[in-house]
Amino acid sequence: MNEQNLIQARKQNMKVYSLYRAISLDLIFYYSIEFLFLTQVKCISPSEVVLGTSFYSMFMIFFQIPASMIVDRIGTRKCTILANALNSLFVLLILCCDNFMTLIFAQFISSLCFSLKDISDPALLKYSIPNSKKQGEIFSKIEGKGYKNYFLLNAFSGICCGFLYMINPYIPMIVSLGITILSTVISIGFQDIPEGKNEKQTAKQYLQEIVTGVKFITKSERLRSLFLYSGIAWGIFSLMSTYRSSLLVDIGVPVQIITIICALGSMAASIGSKKQIEFHNRFRNKTLSMILYITMISIFIIGIMGILNFGYEISLFIVVCAFSCIYFAKGVNEVITKRYLGNFVSNKILTQIYAVNAISRNIFRAIIGFVGSYLLSITNTANSMIVIAILLFITILGLVSYMKTRLGKKPEEYDEKEIFYKKEWDK
Repeated sequence: MNEQNLIQARKQNMKVYSLYRAISLDLIFYYSIEFLFLTQVKCISPSEVVLGTSFYSMFMIFFQIPASMIVDRIGTRKCTILANALNSLFVLLILCCDNFMTLIFAQFISSLCFSLKDISDPALLKYSIPNSKKQGEIFSKIEGKGYKNYFLLNAFSGICCGFLYMINPYIPMIVSLGITILSTVISIGFQDIPEGKNEKQTAKQYLQEIVTGVKFITKSERLRSLFLYSGIAWGIFSLMSTYRSSLLVDIGVPVQIITIICALGSMAASIGSKKQIEFHNRFRNKTLSMILYITMISIFIIGIMGILNFGYEISLFIVVCAFSCIYFAKGVNEVITKRYLGNFVSNKILTQIYAVNAISRNIFRAIIGFVGSYLLSITNTANSMIVIAILLFITILGLVSYMKTRLGKKPEEYDEKEIFYKKEWDK
């Protein structure tokens, strides 16, 4: 590819990416009614729904290193297209789901989809941005715009979902399927960007390079801190997505109101995605700990509201405000974490970093999911949330202490092993 074509390809990808990300980041018209659809229409128990997400996480752990190898071997564009096609298959399986085992198989397909997608999508954007001092900021702006628009679209779909669900619960699912197909079509419009890979390597040589890269990554105290934080944060946010609907059902909120509350959460996440640069500039090296503190306090408040009788209207108002805070923190977290992971690294090792991060996220999501499923099987959602908040508080104390000396430094303050620009596999 000559220089002019490369410039045009980069511009094309950056132009398309925000639109693509807005409709493909996750399933539109699905998560607002996921819990209701699986429990009410498919007759799967709440604890099994939570357990299904833990199996999803276990599958994700298994797929991460193979997914990284696939992305590196066939390229980010092809993997992005493949991932979106698998997403359509997942929705079809949920539509046909009639027992717990079918749900597990659907989660298997979804895990393969997002194992590829979580690496290929952000890597495709990173490769498309020319190297410069502003690369991290440009990445944050484009990725943040995609997240913001996704959450806004998800909010709109949440408002519609409740009414469509009351007409026929299959309507939102069919619309969701249509959007995944549209995402696949849009992803075809991306251009291939040279990624600096050695295409003449044998499979054995490539596997050795992967192992060397992963070993080197895991020696970085900065990255270990980010992986640990990212895993805990993602596990909690994923659990709260399921607990949200479960708690609202417990306190007697109608389906239409539940989907509107989901929409409000998406709007809060959209604001968080848009304001993530300001949030970072305000809190600097305390950004990640502030995200966790906001989340922990909000979970505890929701649990208390589910137990104490302050009246339906007052309790619902406080619960909605607290959930909005959680989703605001989630919106900030998703963009900021990817930006921090991409700092001080070259393109060739980037997919391996995203793969190890995805493994960490899903290990913790599985662990937290199993704990959340167990709690939900022995007590109500409100009590479960209080227990989760207490455990999270204890975890935060240790995590903040661990991160304090390992994150938030200037590039020149880090040891050479923390910087991934000039290593042997980049020569």
